[in-house]
Amino acid sequence: MPNKGNKTEATQPSKDNLRWFDEMDEALLNVLAEEALKGNRHDGSWTTEAYANVVKTLSIAIGPHIIKNHIKNRMKILKDHFAEVYDLFHHLSGFARNPVTRKFEAEEEVWQNFIKEKPQAEKWRKMQIKHYDILKELFGADRATGKGAATSRERIQQLDRDPIDLNDSFENVGFSNIDVNTGHDIPTFSANLDSPSAPH
Repeated sequence: MPNKGNKTEATQPSKDNLRWFDEMDEALLNVLAEEALKGNRHDGSWTTEAYANVVKTLSIAIGPHIIKNHIKNRMKILKDHFAEVYDLFHHLSGFARNPVTRKFEAEEEVWQNFIKEKPQAEKWRKMQIKHYDILKELFGADRATGKGAATSRERIQQLDRDPIDLNDSFENVGFSNIDVNTGHDIPTFSANLDSPSAPH
């Protein structure tokens, strides 16, 4: 039975636990977006400098008790939450996200058919998806590359590992993984996003 006299547990955040509010999430995501623009994120991972800057900024905005573990834990929750929604609704016709209600909306018949196909989607009829645009900006590319789509940098690295013999015939040259239309680092999004681990 819990000790009713012990109030410190309820009022003081533990080392790794912190209660996050909507404004705190917004502050965190905005700082992360700034760090991404500064180039403090490489191959989906944040640099030590990025974490230091985020802790410093949020210590002022939220409070001095915030630490790196609070940020990492919250980022994982936000990213997982976003991933579920993104995988369900990205490139799905008939649905549109309403920025006012913060929900994905569709005609009743479209919803019913979708829920029959994917019962886990039903909760998103009522649940809000907050900060979706900035989450997509920060983590959308991770979802795409996780699905097998690669950035041009990754393709170049793959070519470095698998050199092409120019004396070989064209039948044996593997161009299948190269997207010649993409000359820059914008990820290619796959239309088939049924499950996070589905190989392509």
